[in-house]
Amino acid sequence: MKTFNFLALCCLLLGGQAQAKTINSGDYSIELAPAPNWVKPTTMPPAPGQLERSPSHYRLLDRQIRIEADSSSFFQGFAAIALNQEGVKQLSKLELSFNPAFETLVLHSLEVQRNGKWSDRLAGAKINIINEEPELSNDLFQGMATAVVISHDVRIGDTLSYSFSIQGRNPVYGKEFSSGISMGWTEGVDSLSMRLVNSSGRKLYLDPKQMAPAVQSHDRFGDEYLWQQSAVPKYLWEQGAPQSYTWAPTLYYSSAANWGDVVNWALPLYRFDQPDSPELAAFVREVKQHTGKSEQLAEIIRFVQQDIRYYGVEIGQNSHQPHSPNEVFNHRYGDCKDKATLMVHLLAEIGVESYPALVNSRIGDALPERIPAAIAFDHVINLVRFDGQDYWVDGTNNSQAKGLQQLSQADFGNALVLRPGNQALSPMPQASAEADRISVDMHYVSANYDAPVDLYVTTRFAGRQAEDMRFQLAGASDWEVEKHYLNYYAKFYHDINQAESILIRDNNDSGEGMLIREHYRIGDFWKSTGHGLDFSLFATNIKSYVELPEIINRSQPLLSRGPIKVEQTVRLTFPEHINFLLSGEDSKIETQDISYRSSGSYSQGQLIRHHELTLPSRVVAAERSRDFIETLRKIDNDLYYNGSLSGDFSKPVNPGLSYLEQVRKEADQ
Repeated sequence: MKTFNFLALCCLLLGGQAQAKTINSGDYSIELAPAPNWVKPTTMPPAPGQLERSPSHYRLLDRQIRIEADSSSFFQGFAAIALNQEGVKQLSKLELSFNPAFETLVLHSLEVQRNGKWSDRLAGAKINIINEEPELSNDLFQGMATAVVISHDVRIGDTLSYSFSIQGRNPVYGKEFSSGISMGWTEGVDSLSMRLVNSSGRKLYLDPKQMAPAVQSHDRFGDEYLWQQSAVPKYLWEQGAPQSYTWAPTLYYSSAANWGDVVNWALPLYRFDQPDSPELAAFVREVKQHTGKSEQLAEIIRFVQQDIRYYGVEIGQNSHQPHSPNEVFNHRYGDCKDKATLMVHLLAEIGVESYPALVNSRIGDALPERIPAAIAFDHVINLVRFDGQDYWVDGTNNSQAKGLQQLSQADFGNALVLRPGNQALSPMPQASAEADRISVDMHYVSANYDAPVDLYVTTRFAGRQAEDMRFQLAGASDWEVEKHYLNYYAKFYHDINQAESILIRDNNDSGEGMLIREHYRIGDFWKSTGHGLDFSLFATNIKSYVELPEIINRSQPLLSRGPIKVEQTVRLTFPEHINFLLSGEDSKIETQDISYRSSGSYSQGQLIRHHELTLPSRVVAAERSRDFIETLRKIDNDLYYNGSLSGDFSKPVNPGLSYLEQVRKEADQ
């Protein structure tokens, strides 16, 4: 699916058409030419008399799509008024991305209206075509090009209009077609038009979300579907809403009648009839030396996840067609579909059943609500069947524990398994807060009221939380981790230093998760008040899970950080056994979206505060978001504990060596 930045959209008006010409820039080229004859002109309405304060005002947005048997064309026109200097900056620079492997970008018009008169800007525009890879930071190379068009002499109050088309369709789709077109923006639009022409000879399946029915007709180019609207309102995606939420009108269309059609399209892409290379055959023999099928299976998963580097060369048909197992093995790199294909091949060599499975990493939960389409997926994993059970394995996850029983199964909501005859999506097992958990023990040990306090922090990560921590630590040295953690605690204590090197223990092979142990020395823990001492305790780790969202008054669902369970125990061992009266009450909150409880106790010179937070699901419904946010506020207030001691603390306390040794043993546990 091709998407465009709404601030760099191109405009329509078919007056001032370009003469046919080719613009070359480096290794790329675009065309200047009149709009194709299948495009119908759209009239721009007069500018409204009153305009609200904004960088620009959208006057016209026109989108027209023609679907042919083996190709597609996308036409777009756009007109807007620049209302201030920021609007001039935004509208006078046009950025259009296309894939030169199978697409051609054609500019049709570029005009400016000033004082009621139109003038051409395309002839004098500065046009550069650059290789810009938006996914390169994610190790994906797609061969994309971007045309940057700079219009000259644009002023405040001018109306700019652009029109362009992108012609071509990735040949990997063959005669299949599908797309999704957003029809809502954060700016209002005076006139909106969407026209879809089906010239393919195939049945077209439509799924217009939050849109009125189309006006249907037929002309010499095919069946036409037209949506038109005036005074289109603004639409706002609320920060924190799940990506699967349809926040604005959107048109989905597809040639697939059901999910079985998508399976039948994809299956041939994953078939390779070639013998193993000598290197691959040698590796298979090495794997078979492991005793037991489960050990062989574990080694293959480990190899694909760990030894095949994630890097995707997705040029042309390789956007969806994987490279052969031989290529992936010999290169020692590949993207998700490359890894999935290699895993299927290797598992077949040891007699284990496995299939590629198409998933969507962003909107997987919403797939049952969408029409079947090849573009509905952005990721490929594996379904592995072993000993009568199904396992969902992500070959790109190089942070998992070794062994089928230890790894956390991939959870993308729904998957389309590429198995002959499959006609339906498969629901995937949901993540569990009990399995994905963090346990933190913070132990403050005070040997004397006028001496620094030792802080021991032991954190245990299980399930996906262990995987996330492995991923974070893989990109940092121990020194960097130590500095990061120390600076975090320095937000609460001005006089804090690292007392010991950080200890990181990864029980990867056993599946017991990860352990991180820290030791600090705090010089300003006790705060003198003149008549006693004050101190503060804070459940720091839970705090990050109860941060308020950016948008409080919501009309859209809210992503929580679940599913997860976080337990944090904060202990303070005093220099001596004292009479200490614990303030505050225990807390307990139980709702559909959050569970929290806290308790406190004091005994034999030790104060203990225990906190337990459970977020059972990923998403909070919009109608429950208000109560959820209010609960976050209550929990946040409960994470802090302030205590006071009265008396004379100027004399040193000698608790005895045996007492201090016992405290140290407790901290080491």
